Amino acid sequence: MLRWFAPLLLFAGTPEVLIRLLVGLLAGVVLFFGVWLISNIAVTFDTLKNPTIAMAYGAFLLLFFVVVGMVAWLRLRALKSPAKRALPRIEPEVPLPAEIVSKRAKELSGKWEAETRRAARKPERLSVSPQVVPSEPRQAMSAAPATLTVTGPAYAGKSALIGKLVEGSRAQSPEASELVRLNDAGPTDGDERHVEAVAASAAYSDGVLFVVDQDLRAPEVAAIARLLATGKPLYVVLNKADQFTSSDRDAIMVSIRAKMPAGFAPGHVVAAAGAPMPIEREIEDARGAVRVELRRPSSDVAALLSLLNRAIAPGAGRTLRFEKAS
Repeated sequence: MLRWFAPLLLFAGTPEVLIRLLVGLLAGVVLFFGVWLISNIAVTFDTLKNPTIAMAYGAFLLLFFVVVGMVAWLRLRALKSPAKRALPRIEPEVPLPAEIVSKRAKELSGKWEAETRRAARKPERLSVSPQVVPSEPRQAMSAAPATLTVTGPAYAGKSALIGKLVEGSRAQSPEASELVRLNDAGPTDGDERHVEAVAASAAYSDGVLFVVDQDLRAPEVAAIARLLATGKPLYVVLNKADQFTSSDRDAIMVSIRAKMPAGFAPGHVVAAAGAPMPIEREIEDARGAVRVELRRPSSDVAALLSLLNRAIAPGAGRTLRFEKAS
C-alpha cells in the first residue's frame, strides 16, 4: 500500500511542484464553479428571450475565463524555481609582501628586546613558572627523553595536534620506542613577557614545534626569530591543512618558507591535520534511499611524523612514542 504514497513523497521532496499542482487544482475548481454559477444565471436570463442579455452573458463568460486563466498562468509562472542568489564573494586575503612582513617583524623584535632590557635593569626580575622553564640545568637533562616545545598563535590547533600524536603512539611498547615529551608552552601572540617565557622554555628543550593555521604574519615571524635565537631546531607545522585546497596549501607553504630566515631548511615546514573538520557525505542504502551524514575524516600527521623521525633519529628498529608533558 505504501507504493501509492510514493508520488506524494516525491512531491514533498520538491515543494515547488506540489504548490504548482495545488494552484492548478484551485484554478480548475474556480473555473468549474464559475461556469456552474454563470450557467444558472444564464438559464434565468434566457427565460426573458432577450438577445442583449445573451450577448452580455457570453461576454461576461469569456472575460471570466480569460481573467481566471491569466491569473493562474501568472501564478504558476511566478512559482518557477527562483534563481539562486549569488552570495557575496569573499576575496581571498592577499598575503603581504615578504619585505613588509620582515620590516614589521624586526620592529616587534626590537620592541621585545627593549622591553627585556628594561625589565633586566629593575631590581625585581621576571620569575618564570617552573612549569614553563625547568629549574635543573640542561646538562642534567641530557639523559632524559627528548622534549619538544609546542607553541604558535592561539587557536591554531596545538592541543588537538598534541592529542593526535599521543593517541597514535599509545600502542607502542617502551622497549621498542623512544619517548618524546611534548610541552605545550602556550601561544606566542601574548605580551612581551609571555613570549620571553616561551623562548626560555624552548631553550631547555630539544626543539620547537611552531604550529600555525595560516600564512605567517609579522608577530609570528618575530616570534620565530626569537625562538631560533635559542639555538634549538625549529619545525613549522601548517595545521588544519584540510581546510585548504591543494594549490592554496602549497602556496601558503611556499610563502612560509620565503619568510623564514636565511639558512632555514625548507624541509622543516610541513602540513598536518590534527582534527579535520566534518564534511557532508551522501550515503545510499540498499533500497536506493540517499541520506546525508556528517563524517570527520581521519587525521593526517604523516608528514610531521616523518620529519620528527628524521630529526630525532631513534635507534635502529625503534620508533618515536609521544607523551604530553605535565
